[in-house]
Amino acid sequence: MPQQSALFGVARIRVHEKKLINKEKLARMAEASAQEALRLLLDSGYGTMPEATIEDSEEIIASALSQTYSLVREVTPNSLLTDIFLMKADIHNLKLLLKLRLTGSTEEPAFMSGGVYSTEALSQMVASSDYSALADWLCAAMESLEQSFVSHINPVKISVQLDNAYMEYALKNGNSFVVEYFKAQADFNNVLAALRLRAMNQGADKLKEVFIPGGDITFLTLSCAMEVPVEAFAKAVSTGPASRSIQLGIDAMLRTGRISSLERERDNYLIVLAGRNKGEIDTIAPIIGFLLAREQEARSIRLILTAKRNNLPDSIISERLRELYG
Repeated sequence: MPQQSALFGVARIRVHEKKLINKEKLARMAEASAQEALRLLLDSGYGTMPEATIEDSEEIIASALSQTYSLVREVTPNSLLTDIFLMKADIHNLKLLLKLRLTGSTEEPAFMSGGVYSTEALSQMVASSDYSALADWLCAAMESLEQSFVSHINPVKISVQLDNAYMEYALKNGNSFVVEYFKAQADFNNVLAALRLRAMNQGADKLKEVFIPGGDITFLTLSCAMEVPVEAFAKAVSTGPASRSIQLGIDAMLRTGRISSLERERDNYLIVLAGRNKGEIDTIAPIIGFLLAREQEARSIRLILTAKRNNLPDSIISERLRELYG
């Protein structure tokens, strides 16, 4: 049950912050064998499976994230704010369930954990097309999609419409950190979409279909940038607090030829942003920061253990590893 006091919640989080995997530990894991990397992880108290094997990697990570989501729900003084970040799992799961239903697929859904709603409840909602149990804004978005399916089924529209509704809800909450975080996320993701479309010789008409409003980079700015040489693209979209990091990511992409370089810069920028207010003691910022830290940590651990288990070169790890919290 949520707490009334941010001071109490932050005090609880401080205890758990000490258990986060630091850069040094992650570097040692990256240099170790698969078994040694796993032992380093388990010896640090990560997860709830001390006797796990390398084949249990996903279960180990899932157990640690489950602990995190439970803790955040327990200590938050404002569940409306923390739920904004948890609901990314619900958005993912609703997209997945809708697409599986519309295609008639019997494939096992690859659900994200940690959402506000259980996957069982979401599955029942999508099967019955009854979304009355969802938050009003999400219910409206789902009902609008269902109505659109009568005339035309567009899988891209499912993702974009839900992403738009999610972004609009996040930006309406009024918390300065949440607004800055989601605006930066929108800018990075819109730039990524524009660059992918550009690589496929697609123009502004296609960008309009996937553009997520809410960031500092407008659709007009981005559509004009699609017409300039790629070397000038970063300068053409240079607006907003994230502009420097977007430029660094595009420069790295041009050097490496991989758009994943920009994705990496996005994730690094967002985790640094999340850690900017970690020293506060009477706001919700350290609680949200810890949640995002644990998720970034999980992605890093998954990358290392997957690479080790499959005998992939260490360069894969170094190219894709993200910054950690704080």
